[in-house]
Amino acid sequence: MSRVSANAALLYSPDAFKPKKASEKVAENLDSSEKKVVSKPKVEISEEAKELKKKLDNVAKAQKIHQKKFGDLEAPGIFFVSGFDWFGAGSIKGNYDGIRDMSDATPGAKHYAWDEKDKIIEDIMNRKSDQPIVLVGHSFGGDTIVEIANELNTIEKGFRKIDLMITLDSVGLNNDRIPQNVEKNLNYLATGPYHFLNDEPNIAVNYSKTSVENMLRSEVHSDLDDTIDVQVRIMNEVDKILQA
Repeated sequence: MSRVSANAALLYSPDAFKPKKASEKVAENLDSSEKKVVSKPKVEISEEAKELKKKLDNVAKAQKIHQKKFGDLEAPGIFFVSGFDWFGAGSIKGNYDGIRDMSDATPGAKHYAWDEKDKIIEDIMNRKSDQPIVLVGHSFGGDTIVEIANELNTIEKGFRKIDLMITLDSVGLNNDRIPQNVEKNLNYLATGPYHFLNDEPNIAVNYSKTSVENMLRSEVHSDLDDTIDVQVRIMNEVDKILQA
């Protein structure tokens, strides 16, 4: 009677009785010298492609730095500009609280003083040209935004368009002619007892490009920006620009 030798470890291994996969059977039948070595193809990147990638990375970094410094360049520019406070408070807070309140109630809006014209122009010019611009100014602030419109209406500033400009009893000189880069101007004139503060009605330099609406109000100069129906009209007009 012949004996059959067996590997004890194999007999007692749980894997010994498992069916082998087809790939494993083929591998067992192949001699080690016949096994194929599969390697991944090596991809070469040209020097031009490397240079292009480097430039794109630099542009992306520059855009991030620019956006961090100047804000959201894709957003509309909504600017509320306060007038001088005749009662001694700062030009941002104090007598003209209505302008500040409307700015706080408008998403993305910024509030400036009448003497911050250069900052407003810089903020506008750092926004993309297809983004709408809205200027709302009271008293000296109204005079300031007309000056801003005229300075933007130059070849150096690309004849930057202003979609909506609202002037509330502007105080200043030569602020009643609205340049053609302004699409729409609402101009409120206060009456009240202080007639020396009253400005003249606004006129468009080019009525085919600019719509001007003058409205005479019974409020005194300092109360005009706090009047409810005036605020409602302003907020509705600003909202139309944002929705468009």
